[in-house]
Amino acid sequence: MNTKLRVILSVSVLFAIVISTGSVNAQSLKNDSLYFCEEYKDSKEIGNSTEFYLPEKGGTITVMLRTAKAIGVVSVSLLVEKDVAGMREKISAEPFDIEAHWDYIFFADVFFPEPGKYKVSAVKKNGDVIASGYVRMLKGW
Repeated sequence: MNTKLRVILSVSVLFAIVISTGSVNAQSLKNDSLYFCEEYKDSKEIGNSTEFYLPEKGGTITVMLRTAKAIGVVSVSLLVEKDVAGMREKISAEPFDIEAHWDYIFFADVFFPEPGKYKVSAVKKNGDVIASGYVRMLKGW
């Protein structure tokens, strides 16, 4: 293969990688996401993770919700469900008052009673799920 053809092929591959990476980044900005941290303090997320250690009698973490645009409602509920052998057991559904123009929201002190895998969903009053995330609470301390 001559040098000119190699250069053209290399540039084409590089261009394809750049375009696909931009597409992935743009897609991630379009999606609403729910994730977890130890706390939100001084406008900073501290201790982001999908696994946390619980004290013996249960414990709390902070749930973060980032939406692609203003959320458009003044109330959401956080639905916490424990995954038990492939079945979901409802643990809590706690309502929170928010502002319709917000697109970045933190929910402090969400309680988890015991170790296990949990699904947490932010849900509108009409039942529409905004975003969900999974977190594993581990026995600790």
